[in-house]
Amino acid sequence: MSGVAPMQAIAGLEPADLRWRIDVDVLVVEFRGRRHTPAHMAGCWRAVQGLAAERGLVKVLAIDLMDDDPLTGEQRAAFIRQLGMDVFAGRRWAYVARSVDRVGAYEATQLDAQEQGLDARVFSSLAEAELWVRFPG
Repeated sequence: MSGVAPMQAIAGLEPADLRWRIDVDVLVVEFRGRRHTPAHMAGCWRAVQGLAAERGLVKVLAIDLMDDDPLTGEQRAAFIRQLGMDVFAGRRWAYVARSVDRVGAYEATQLDAQEQGLDARVFSSLAEAELWVRFPG
């Protein structure tokens, strides 16, 4: 039997399927399913932020396993407008892109967050993301 906690679903976010667990002091969230719209994805990220806040967790490891393509261009701009960067405040966010070729699609959001002094970073490697989110400094 593994010591890893089972994943739990965050309800009401269809067509996305977000599953989460707590691993020591890190909220681990897998993003599956589809993105649908920028507003929908903003709601998904707000749900993750709310979950972290409810549990008093400041470290979040988000893993992209989505079936569709990342938001880009105007979709990404609409997502940022609807989400607001303040959702990332007070937490350390590591985001693992589904594949190396998708990292670039998320880097603009990372830069937006970092320009506002927020602690967010995109990775192509789960191992690197885990080290970064767990061991700040």
